[in-house]
Amino acid sequence: MSNITENIYSIISNAIKNTGHHPFLFVGSGISKRYLGSEKWDELLRLFSTELDGNEFQYNVYAAQVEEDDYYGQQPAIAYLLEKDYNNKVLTSQKYENFREHHKEELKNKISALKIAISEYLSKYVLPEQSLELNLLKELSVRSISGVITTNYDTLLEKLFPNFTTYIGQEELIFANIAGIGEIYKIHGSISDAKSLVLTSKDYALFEEKSSYLIAKLLTIFLEYPIVFMGYSLNDRNIRNIFQTISNCLSQEKLDMLKDRLIFIDYSYDEKIYDWAIQFTNGKNIKMSCIATNDFSTIYKAILSTKSQYNPTILRQLRRDIYELANASKPSGKIVACGFEKLDDISKAEQFVLGVGVAKHGHMIKSEQLYEDIIFDNQHFNPNLVVEEYLPELLKINSGGLPMYKYLKLYNGEVFEKVKEKTLKYQNIDDFLNQQLRAQKNSYHKKYGKLSIQNVIEYEGFKFAYRKLIFLTEAEFNVTELLDYLQKLIMQESPECLKGNSELKRLIRIYDLLRYK
Repeated sequence: MSNITENIYSIISNAIKNTGHHPFLFVGSGISKRYLGSEKWDELLRLFSTELDGNEFQYNVYAAQVEEDDYYGQQPAIAYLLEKDYNNKVLTSQKYENFREHHKEELKNKISALKIAISEYLSKYVLPEQSLELNLLKELSVRSISGVITTNYDTLLEKLFPNFTTYIGQEELIFANIAGIGEIYKIHGSISDAKSLVLTSKDYALFEEKSSYLIAKLLTIFLEYPIVFMGYSLNDRNIRNIFQTISNCLSQEKLDMLKDRLIFIDYSYDEKIYDWAIQFTNGKNIKMSCIATNDFSTIYKAILSTKSQYNPTILRQLRRDIYELANASKPSGKIVACGFEKLDDISKAEQFVLGVGVAKHGHMIKSEQLYEDIIFDNQHFNPNLVVEEYLPELLKINSGGLPMYKYLKLYNGEVFEKVKEKTLKYQNIDDFLNQQLRAQKNSYHKKYGKLSIQNVIEYEGFKFAYRKLIFLTEAEFNVTELLDYLQKLIMQESPECLKGNSELKRLIRIYDLLRYK
């Protein structure tokens, strides 16, 4: 191990030791560019400026109209000018007729056309299939980081850390029951909600106007946890403005205490470690350790070298459930029982059983958890509890049925009530289709002939193939290929895509029947 590598391990392990907490990652656009190949902010604005009317110098035209030292930075000021022109062009030009039709409701609700277009554009990026460095980053979520803060819009982090809970913008942070662990805070919005994007100088002004809660939250995190900044430049205006506000809230003595827990990763081929300080107009400064490197795997390995005893996903849910139990006359239904010796086995569960002994009964789970478990086998449910307790109750509010054959296959008791009724109703895949869908299935086969999972993906596109895959016959289904498609789709869109998606749930129930009946 080289001296620089040893020093990196020492800096990170000391920060964890001194605070008693695993770090928060503070992630900027450089990380998305590194792993997705997406544009940095100025590159993205150049792209849409050029798209507007084909003038490759339009970005420069805007840049000439704004001050470089604008308080919120040059890019938000340029974005403000671009947004006005872009929105007007989208609403009036023949060139954007298809865009208008596709996003009619959003535009009618006065959501910025530019923000919609940026959200649509960034959603096209997918994770590379093979990346040793990226695999190390994914591994951090298991036991090595407490949470993530980001100014990025894309969904890279949700895909890397699918079991973390994501909060978008300041409003969600204000009104949600924040646990402070196993969470992603997207403080500048997300492409999953175009109107949430903090993009223009006007957006930044509104953001700052309402930022008191966010700053209080960041202060708490900065004072309690190590913070590792990645994907930002040392002169990034976002970071400097946040630090400026924090410096206004703390004495220099308190600011000095932050030095050993703030770690800035500077992308550079010239590897070195040095101290770095930001000076503020109020006469104060913030110091931190700066690690210049182009090999981020060393950073990830250093963070991984000190692991928590328990997964942060478990700790987040445990903290929240105990809080709810303490503040409600009746439990919220998220805790089910298992012994302490199995606590780590259920690291991906959204609910778990906690106790010295194992009780027979538990409280209710959500139907989406059954669907997720069918595809990822990650919820570690007791099949007896599912068949005897969960299914009879959940079927009362899920008239279309639920995936159940996986649990029935492992269940040895007698099946009663609604569970038996549903198993008798769904004996083959056509039972999942109503009369209208069966007619559509016949038409689809007349149009394309013999089908396969890959055919349908080619015809319909990966993202929406599930809507037509229900038209395959049992002989046309390849269960392994179907599982692979469903796993990739849900990982790409996040498990949140199951909520309210009856078509996707129907396909998962068909898979459950084919795989386990």
